[in-house]
Amino acid sequence: MGEHNYHPWFGSPEPCPALYIELTRPTEDTPFLRDLIAAVDTGAPLTAIPWKYKQDANLYPARQIKLQWPGYSDDRVPTYLVEVNAEGYRPELVEVVFDPTHSEYALIGRNLMKHWHVLLKGPEQVLEIDDQPR
Repeated sequence: MGEHNYHPWFGSPEPCPALYIELTRPTEDTPFLRDLIAAVDTGAPLTAIPWKYKQDANLYPARQIKLQWPGYSDDRVPTYLVEVNAEGYRPELVEVVFDPTHSEYALIGRNLMKHWHVLLKGPEQVLEIDDQPR
């Protein structure tokens, strides 16, 4: 279990729960992307990575989905399988999308959070995670 202070720099007047993540291709052991800040977003079904990292990722699409949120809609968005490690918690193989609307930070979606017990301590501005719920 770990506790993490909210991050203050997302352009919001209030800090938000966020973690640093690293991404590894399913067939490799070494991450291709490290130290990417990712906001914990309970409204996001999938984990989303900024579009600018798509070329460096060199991944093969897993499937296509319809994706829609305020200011963005696309009927055919490819998903990719990636192992995501969030600040030392157990790495999980999840589907990610590359997001053209966020350039400086990723989103941790429910597909990664479902592997954790998450507690948001709003008054203390602390995110608490237990990654041993199984």
